[in-house]
Amino acid sequence: MHSQAPTDDFVRPPGTGTQQRRSRLCFELLSCAWKGHVLVGTDAASVTAEDALVVRNAGRGARAHRCLRCDGWILLPAPTEPSRATVAGRDEVVLPTRGRPLKSRVVLRLIALTRAFNVLVLLLVLGGVVAVLANQTALRETLVVSAASLQEIIGGQTVGGLQSLLSGDAGPLWLVATGVLVLLLLETVEGIGLWRATRWGQYLSTVLTTLLLVPQVLQLSSSASPGTIIGIVVNVAVVLYLLVSKRLFGLRGGLPAEKAEVEHDVSWDALARDLPPGSTATPALT
Repeated sequence: MHSQAPTDDFVRPPGTGTQQRRSRLCFELLSCAWKGHVLVGTDAASVTAEDALVVRNAGRGARAHRCLRCDGWILLPAPTEPSRATVAGRDEVVLPTRGRPLKSRVVLRLIALTRAFNVLVLLLVLGGVVAVLANQTALRETLVVSAASLQEIIGGQTVGGLQSLLSGDAGPLWLVATGVLVLLLLETVEGIGLWRATRWGQYLSTVLTTLLLVPQVLQLSSSASPGTIIGIVVNVAVVLYLLVSKRLFGLRGGLPAEKAEVEHDVSWDALARDLPPGSTATPALT
């Protein structure tokens, strides 16, 4: 009969504890489910006590590897044909995003997806304007009727301006096409910056979203359409999140505080700090 490892020496994977906790969305587990676990030492011939933070001998030719993202311990067989003698050093390992920076990245990518939707809408608008310029007489009446049918959604003031624009000459339409193209490029650059979680993308998004709030508020004063109200609520939420959570324009300590937050959650010190109690001993399965 195999002896069982002491309870204090065993490192429990996340979600297997006996204490009942309030359920919460774990972005680390979601990322690992999508991308796979981040393990080190799977190609090493030998594992020493110095590697216990990330990989440990588990006996009977097995090893317990710690995921650097979700902190789960994965039991794998030792490699039969290792490609290196020892486990990679800390300077060779790129730590994955985790903790609050990972949650922030997910939120930024959700905002980036809304920008992708805006880009799609702007492409349709730009295509419509170009189509009207190419064949003004045949398409104007159809577009005016279509715009009137959206009056309850986008507001009477917007529809009135669109109808007035379509009934005029081609000069204003070229200005609209130019403006839509510029806005399309800005939204595209903004979405890329947010998706990559860049600092400049966050600043660009804050400035553009704040500027877009001005015509929305002016339109709200004349006609409170559902689309306008939803747009204002979403844009205000985005601006407040970027200002407060990402500490833009020096708020809440600015960039130094942002870097300190990342260092707190994405570092080797964070990995050592997040080890469960009593996990300093190497677990055994013999």
